[in-house]
Amino acid sequence: MRIVTRLAVRAAIVVAALTVAWLLIPKPTLYGDVTFSTVIDDRNGELLRLALADDERYRVKANLADIAPAAVQATLLYEDRHFRSHLGFNPAALLRAAWSTYVVRQRVVGGSTITMQLSRLRFDLDTTTIGGKLVQIARAIQLERHYSKDDILEAYLNLAPYGGNIEGLATAARIYFDKRADELTLPEALALVVIPQNPAQRNPQTAVGYAAMRDAQVRLFEIWRDKYGASTELAAHFRLPLAVRSTPELPFLAPHTTERLLHSAPPAEHIAATVDINLQRVLEQRLADYVERHRGAGIDNAAAMLVDTRTMDVLAEAGSVDFFNAAIAGQVNGTRAKRSPGSTLKPFVYALALDQGLIHPMSLLKDAPRRFAAYTPENFDRGFLGPITARDALIYSRNVPAIELLNQIGTEPFNAFLGRAGVANLQSAEHYGLSMVLGGNEATMSELVGLYAMLANAGVSRPLRRELNAPLGAAERLLSREASFLALDMLRANPRPDALAFAGEQARTTVAWKTGTSYAYRDAWSVGIVGPYALAVWVGHFDGRSNPALVGRRAAAPLFFAIVDQLAAGLPAVSKQSVPPVDLNLAKIDVCAPTGDLPGRYCPRTTKSWFIPGVSPIRVSNVHRAVAVDSRTGARSCAPGETTRTEVYEFWPSDLLRLYRQAGIAVRSPPPWAPDCGLDVRAATGVQPEITSPLSGTTVLRTAAASHGRELPLTATTDADARWLYWFANDRFLAKVDRDEPLLWEPESGEYRLVAVDDLGRSGSASLTVAAVP
Repeated sequence: MRIVTRLAVRAAIVVAALTVAWLLIPKPTLYGDVTFSTVIDDRNGELLRLALADDERYRVKANLADIAPAAVQATLLYEDRHFRSHLGFNPAALLRAAWSTYVVRQRVVGGSTITMQLSRLRFDLDTTTIGGKLVQIARAIQLERHYSKDDILEAYLNLAPYGGNIEGLATAARIYFDKRADELTLPEALALVVIPQNPAQRNPQTAVGYAAMRDAQVRLFEIWRDKYGASTELAAHFRLPLAVRSTPELPFLAPHTTERLLHSAPPAEHIAATVDINLQRVLEQRLADYVERHRGAGIDNAAAMLVDTRTMDVLAEAGSVDFFNAAIAGQVNGTRAKRSPGSTLKPFVYALALDQGLIHPMSLLKDAPRRFAAYTPENFDRGFLGPITARDALIYSRNVPAIELLNQIGTEPFNAFLGRAGVANLQSAEHYGLSMVLGGNEATMSELVGLYAMLANAGVSRPLRRELNAPLGAAERLLSREASFLALDMLRANPRPDALAFAGEQARTTVAWKTGTSYAYRDAWSVGIVGPYALAVWVGHFDGRSNPALVGRRAAAPLFFAIVDQLAAGLPAVSKQSVPPVDLNLAKIDVCAPTGDLPGRYCPRTTKSWFIPGVSPIRVSNVHRAVAVDSRTGARSCAPGETTRTEVYEFWPSDLLRLYRQAGIAVRSPPPWAPDCGLDVRAATGVQPEITSPLSGTTVLRTAAASHGRELPLTATTDADARWLYWFANDRFLAKVDRDEPLLWEPESGEYRLVAVDDLGRSGSASLTVAAVP
């Protein structure tokens, strides 16, 4: 009895010790420092790219629930039928393996459980020795102590070798069969399950390995049929060949987008990109075709981007025409490169001017020579069109009207607007000056697309999105809904650059678009809105080489519309969108067609223009005026009388009148005053002179070395009936000049009040500061 008691005590001690040891076994991490591949799919689930893990292996992590049940069942049937019941190792299986391998030496048989195999993979064990095998068993027990059976099985299926540098069943499904693990058919599942037992000999990427895999697959199917049964039809499927893809055949699609996503911090194991691979292929093919056709003109590279403005999803993005072409630095992402945007920023100057009540679409602007301090801008064609509506000035990309509007808005507010709209790394407004509206500052294609998308989103700016599951970016209103609609409506009137503008499907596709050409012909742009989509195209060279062929309308616009036409055939919601929402504060009113102002009594004809009530400028046209003319002399009479008749004449400002005359356009200018009309009578009518150079408030800096010999031109516009200008500086008379001629003046340092008086006694003034600097 005493002996039994002692044995019981000892047994209890042993059990207690084993229990304590079991409880104190440290918990290892299930995957250790193993890293996984990043899988990037397009928005519809098509694989764009499978990136290598840090150890140069393809290894995709999958949850057990995301693996086809047949693959899980077949793995247990083939590798470890008693997996759910053992504690990490199977003594009977180990004894059978040892007897066959080391005693009778019939064949090498493995007795490892799935947990033991995971231990070998997880802890990188050498299990060819008895010591190594014992460590493997101990590690298996350790894993079983802390993890569930499903956790262990899931980890095994994620780490098991499937030939070459492919690890994990989900990885093998992606690579070999281009499927997710839950999409595998039974023949495909059984083919994958047999590989880990001999991954080198059953690697299906080689002919020999494929044959060995199929032999093992057939044997496993017999076991499966004995266990679960199988129809004759299912058995027939196992006689069909399997289409197996190798790692060199893996897709490498949308490379610039996937590169960007992979270098996010940190990259996720699975990324659902916003890219639609079908649209991506459209962009890439159109770019390749275009460049191939225009190589003779020195064009060898292009980039494009398509964005859904409703979600700001980047649907397609081609950063160059050929990612693998080192001659054009094809791996550079042109959608991220800072380039001069040319005139593509002009619509936003007009939108701000609409919002600030400076213009409406049919307002008359001056396309005439102007001087802004030391800056004398020119148009692309080096000519001037004279009076032009705001809409036409934007469509035909006239530089001087845009600069005049920017001058009224202010460079600092415009620079701040661009920064808030997402244009990064801007320098000061003073650095750019008025040239920023002509591309003096730099922007990326992504930033330009964001700006145009803001117009489509009724003035609300949001960042672009490249990951489908990412939250929508913060929204900020930068323009009114009305100004955004009107800016796009003006751009919709921009005619296509080809003869097919109104043919077939294209007639039903309304595009609001703008081109841009950078200084010295380095960049050609075309950016616009097609239905709810924003599209941008760039043609140029990454090294900044100049090429006279790189003109926006000639080089980028044809490529832009080649993409538009193909998109219109396949994208939903690409149609006319020129009717404003009913809740916009907009009205269509009659304006005087020649001037854009509200029609006066003598306006010869009217036209319609959109108008923002309470915002748009209210000004009555005064160009067409009725004057009394002496019937005997034809001179302008001081007052109506028995010998006078009333006639309507055009009182255009002198700068526009000069352009009309240069163009050979007849203008009915007023006759000269009768000699007996006093100056007080003449001065009481018409418009006073407006000093155009220097602009009021200008500061001119002069160095001591340049204080002499540098003359400042003084210019002003006058009413149509003026002939001469008298210039004064601080009440000191300077000179009398023809109204169309500048006065060249050398000022000393100081503060000046300049006054221009026309020969009819009307005057205008401006302030000027001349400062000396070292």
